[in-house]
Amino acid sequence: MPRVKRYDRRALVLGSSASALECGTLGAPGIEPLYAKDADEAVLLAGEHGDEIAALVVPGTLSLEELDLMLERLTPRLEIGRGAVLVVAPPRLRPHLAGLRERGVCWAVWEPFDADELHFAVTATLASEDALEPRRGLRVPIRLPVEVRFEGAERAGEIVNLALGGAYVCLPDPPEQDASVVVRFPIGERLLETQARVAHRRTEGGSGPGMGLAFCGLAASDERLLDGFVRERVDSFRL
Repeated sequence: MPRVKRYDRRALVLGSSASALECGTLGAPGIEPLYAKDADEAVLLAGEHGDEIAALVVPGTLSLEELDLMLERLTPRLEIGRGAVLVVAPPRLRPHLAGLRERGVCWAVWEPFDADELHFAVTATLASEDALEPRRGLRVPIRLPVEVRFEGAERAGEIVNLALGGAYVCLPDPPEQDASVVVRFPIGERLLETQARVAHRRTEGGSGPGMGLAFCGLAASDERLLDGFVRERVDSFRL
């Protein structure tokens, strides 16, 4: 089966999932959604853009029978398998979840979810044919308190996404780009402390001021700890 080019990938978003996502959540870098109000429109869009579509986002309100009919109509027009289907807010009934797994559906985002979690779930689904792994560039949404030490002073911030190689920290008036800082934050029952470099900073817009950090010289034990934490977070979006 031909693969969708990495930089041409789009998500086809169906029905009530569209109303949940139209607030601009998926307009962030890396995702260009196509919205379909119903199955007929989804089939038309799949016919026009099938070679670009790498993920199908469907509402959890679809019954298994409705999902079967949807996939039966869409599959001939798409170059992806059922492993690239994301279900938004499915019911947590065991028979329903078992039915999704039997159909090869791998991804779900559960209520309550925020914009960052939804964006990550769609990004992960888009990348599912790349044997998605928690590599350095994969940032998972999370909320963790963090202490930032810079020029002899400590300030409290919040990590909103985390990867093996770095994190994004919400912090008023962040240090300048390329500044060196020390960060300390909890991972499970442990407190991880490491040096980091400010890769970029933001003073307004988005979720507010903050900075993207690149970790420097992580100890092997800390890297293993982060690796396990990120993998666990990725798995929380899998069925």
